[in-house]
Amino acid sequence: MMVAGTAVAALSTAWTLGSGPLLSWSAPLYFAAFLSQAAVVGVAGFAATRARLRPLLPPWLGTRAGQRWWRVLSLGFAPATMATWFLFSAPDWVLTVGWHAPGAVCAAAALWAGWWWPRNERLAAAHADRYLVAGDLGRYGSELVLRVQRTIDAVVEADRRLGDSFDSTRSLAVLRDEEWRIASMLYHHDRLREEHRADSREAASDRVRALLNRQHERQEAAYRELAAQVDAIREYGVAVEEALNAHKEWEQLERSEIRGAQLDELLARSASGEGSGELLRDEVLDARAAKEARDELIDRALEAGRLLEASKA
Repeated sequence: MMVAGTAVAALSTAWTLGSGPLLSWSAPLYFAAFLSQAAVVGVAGFAATRARLRPLLPPWLGTRAGQRWWRVLSLGFAPATMATWFLFSAPDWVLTVGWHAPGAVCAAAALWAGWWWPRNERLAAAHADRYLVAGDLGRYGSELVLRVQRTIDAVVEADRRLGDSFDSTRSLAVLRDEEWRIASMLYHHDRLREEHRADSREAASDRVRALLNRQHERQEAAYRELAAQVDAIREYGVAVEEALNAHKEWEQLERSEIRGAQLDELLARSASGEGSGELLRDEVLDARAAKEARDELIDRALEAGRLLEASKA
């Protein structure tokens, strides 16, 4: 849609700028170019409102009124241009404005249809059938995917904050593949569940109801299997979150140690007599213990990531 809009806008701009000189140079070529431009604008305008292209259009053009006015605009290029032929006796500024108006309006309309609608809607149109939103998955499916996304967020944050001590490249690739795979399966599961629910309400016999009951059991088994896979992913996420919390604790204690040393120096400079050396020694020991605990939890998180990668290999 963006490419087509840009192409029509370019042709309309070329017509706007070149139609006058072309008429002065060769009237037959001018009329041939005029008919070609009118055909391009009309065909492009009607094609843009066809049902198979409507998902690529701004919402306003999806309404009947919008489509009607858009077609009028598309077909209006030819009569509007022919009307300018009667302006040669008008003042120069009227002729100039009238001569350039049809092409300029068509160029602006084509650019608007191709580019000037909300970015989110352009992205949704460009990636149609390649993404899912929470409403596609149902309440329970959305909760499962949210748990996977929480794990991904934790791993991304750990990669940012823990630095070289935490390599998450492969784990993130596995997690993102799993996020899409689980979301896709939950989407199909929810569609099957809706169909099953509709058939259950209209079951024609006991035999049909018995068959539907067996299908319901299989649906629940499939959901439990997906939930178990999410639980395994979430265990890895919990390990990463624990490592992050330990790292945060270590950072805070390390800052406290530095601050304590500064306080010790400040107290030493003052003539107060007694310092707080024992307290500062305790802070140093706490910081070292926190670092050891952090390192241990990071190792656990890395091991959990390796196990997750191995299970998905």
